Amino acid sequence: MLTKEIATEIGVAAGKLAPPAAVVTAAASGYTLQDWVSIATLAYLGLQALYLAWKFHRERRASRTPA
Repeated sequence: MLTKEIATEIGVAAGKLAPPAAVVTAAASGYTLQDWVSIATLAYLGLQALYLAWKFHRERRASRTPA
C-alpha cells in the first residue's frame, strides 16, 4: 500500500514529466508545435462554447421554473 508521501512524490514526478513527454509525443506524431497550439486553441474554444451554452440553458430553465 502506498503511503501518502510516496503518492505525493509520484504525483510530483508525473507532473514534471508531462511537458517533456508531450513535446516528444507531438514531435513524433509529425505535427509542429504551431499545429498543436492551434489544435489546443480550437479544442478550448469548442469546450468553452459548449460550457456557456449549457450554462445559459440551465439559467434560462431555472428562471422559468417557479420557486
